[in-house]
Order: sequence, then C-alpha cells, then structure tokens
Amino acid sequence: MEYVLPAKLREKKGKEYAKKLRKKGWVPAIMYGKGEVNTPLEVEAHAFETFFRKSHGENVIVTLKIEGKKDAKVIVKDVQRDPVFGKLQHIDFQIIHEGEKIVATVPIILKGTPKGVKEGGVLEQNLKEVQVKAVPANLPPHIEFNVESLDIGDMIKVGDIKLEGVEIFEDPEEIICMVHHGRKEEEIAPQEEAGEASEQEEGEKETE
Repeated sequence: MEYVLPAKLREKKGKEYAKKLRKKGWVPAIMYGKGEVNTPLEVEAHAFETFFRKSHGENVIVTLKIEGKKDAKVIVKDVQRDPVFGKLQHIDFQIIHEGEKIVATVPIILKGTPKGVKEGGVLEQNLKEVQVKAVPANLPPHIEFNVESLDIGDMIKVGDIKLEGVEIFEDPEEIICMVHHGRKEEEIAPQEEAGEASEQEEGEKETE
C-alpha cells in the first residue's frame, strides 16, 4: 500500500523556529537521498501521525506532495520524539530511486501460541528486527513467523527467513526465538531449601 503525505519547503532553521512550528501543529523534517541535496521540510503533525499509525511504522513507500516542488517517493528513515511525552520532534525521509537498493530495518512478528508453551514451556524472542538491503519493491514491511508448531527445544533462526531479492545482514545462525523449559514450583522449592540449609550451616559454624 502506498501513502500520500502533504509537505512544505522549510525556509528557516533553528530550535526557536522548530518550536514555533510544533506549536502550530507542524513538525520539521529533512529529505535526503543518494546524489540528492538535503531538503528541509515541514510536515503537518496530525497527518503524519495518522499515516504512521495506519502503516504501523513499517517500511512503506510514501509520496510526498511538496508545495512548489516535484512529488518525491520516500520511506520514513527516522522519527524523533520527546523522550518524556512522546511528542513528535523531527522526521527523516529517504528518497527512493527506481532500481536502487536501500538499507532498512524490518521488524519480526511472531504469531500464535507455541505447542511447547501450552505444555508449560516459555517462548523467548531474542531478535525483534533484522537489517536488510533490497530494492523497495522487494522490501517487506515486516517478517512474520507462525510459531504454533514449536515444541519445547524448538527454535527459529535468521537462516529460516526466506525472502527473494533481499540481503540480510544478521548471522544466519542467530536465534530469533526459542521455546525453552519453564521453571516449575517443585524445581524451585528444593533450590530454596538448599539455600536455607546453607545459611543455617553457616550460622551454626559461627556459634561454634
């Protein structure tokens, strides 16, 4: 799915101007790309947040409708927010050229409840995203695995990702997720009792 987002050229820079923009409901942005001159922009904050929510923040192509300038096809490269309130502060857009490969971070989504979890195991996800390189047409918005068939001891590795025309930078042997044994109460109790016994022995030694 492709989205359209209106934007304006930003003629002024600096923190004070950025503050004024945000008060008016706009946010500063920058658009850049290979062989392109960096272009300062301003984007209506509500329109961007609506788009970002619908796209789930994933790698999707956006058409920027820039006043007084030719439309540009971009992806959202970076979003900066206020660390306390989460308010939008700045956006980076990367221009997409036809046939050009780009580097992007793709989230990994696990679907379903593993068989091993139903039997008392625990699902642990060690890797939540991978960095890839591909032309935009081959760039997936996310990578999804159905984990329902995983039993205790089963795992999914980076090498299990099958994407045509996509280069993945992570080690193929790196574990994405694994179902391992959960600690049962009867296993925890003896450990606690052993610890209490050790403390008691140390106390007896001190009194001798």
